[in-house]
Amino acid sequence: MHTHDQMIVTSVIFGAGVITLLVCLPLIYRKIPMNRFYGIRIPEAFTSDHRWYEVNAYGGRQLAWSACVIIVVGLVGFVVPVHIFSAYALVAAGVIVVSVFTPLIQIIRWARATRD
Repeated sequence: MHTHDQMIVTSVIFGAGVITLLVCLPLIYRKIPMNRFYGIRIPEAFTSDHRWYEVNAYGGRQLAWSACVIIVVGLVGFVVPVHIFSAYALVAAGVIVVSVFTPLIQIIRWARATRD
């Protein structure tokens, strides 16, 4: 049986992954025009409307894959036994950090490599 705190932590991880995935979908499908608030916020994205959609579609896909990893980590938390939950939480935190920074690095590298 999980404690209330463990269910909250696991639910937050899972929920963060789901929200991130949902936020990525309009970027992937090129539904968000260039703006100052929502999208991949790197200088290369602001060079033209075409480039905005290219960078955001690519970035959305990279972030969506990371969101799926976070969702799986959250789901695993629902079945982790109480006696190893602390270890799970540490590993989950590491996976989340890597899942956030890896796509950001990939997006920046891709944008530089595909620059016009």
